Amino acid sequence: MSDRDVDLAAGATQERDPGTVGVLFKAFHTLEAMAELGEPVPLRQIATATGLPKGTLFRILQTLCMLGYVGQIEGSNHYYLTSQISHLGRNARQEDIKLLAMPLMKTLHGKFNETINLGILEGLFVYYLAVLEAQRPLAWRVPAGTRDMFYSTALGRAIVAHLKPEVTQALVERANLRSRTVKTIASKAALTRILDDVRTRGVSFDLEENDDGVVCIGTPLFLDGRVIAAISVSVPSSRYTAALGEEIQQSLTALDRQFRTMRGTPLRHGAST
Repeated sequence: MSDRDVDLAAGATQERDPGTVGVLFKAFHTLEAMAELGEPVPLRQIATATGLPKGTLFRILQTLCMLGYVGQIEGSNHYYLTSQISHLGRNARQEDIKLLAMPLMKTLHGKFNETINLGILEGLFVYYLAVLEAQRPLAWRVPAGTRDMFYSTALGRAIVAHLKPEVTQALVERANLRSRTVKTIASKAALTRILDDVRTRGVSFDLEENDDGVVCIGTPLFLDGRVIAAISVSVPSSRYTAALGEEIQQSLTALDRQFRTMRGTPLRHGAST
């Protein structure tokens, strides 16, 4: 079979639908194959993995290099994926998590009219993906995009407690327990005990340990049994009571926080499985 025949075969499926662009199929097929290969490889190996003719593949790779998604080792024909691909994946993942979590956040917001936070773990930090602010004169406000250390927040504790034990332990060891308030924990032994308790109860507490005058209660969110994020309810300590804390804890544990995927696509909350 000639290169042209292979090229036509590779695009045959796309060409049956006039609304598609064949070269995009080939470009994404190339990116997926390179992700599977996982290391800088020569053009001929990528051609074998994709079934694309070398001439077509070379043009695709050179275009992806110009766009910054693929790199080429100087003086060779070895190609690799750049971190720009990871940046795209990160943003897509964040949007998926927000779509999954938002119905839960709105439920909590409607019930308590307190600030509801959604966070993910980035290294030793919790990154706030979304915030629904309380509609009250006295309310805690933290803008989306803010970062806090995991060890002093309900969000961070909820996530880290449910990671693999060796990952949890590594994060505890790396944590530099700087004081945020006079109530911030000061020892890694205490942090380990807190995380053990969170793992047992499924709910985490930050009792003015990250910010003066603010109490947060959080719980993890799971996708296919793996923790991906956490949501928390933030309450000014002047309005917080033990009874309110118990009510929030019960509401968090009653939420359906387990999401699943079907054929690699996240199901939206409430979809059938």
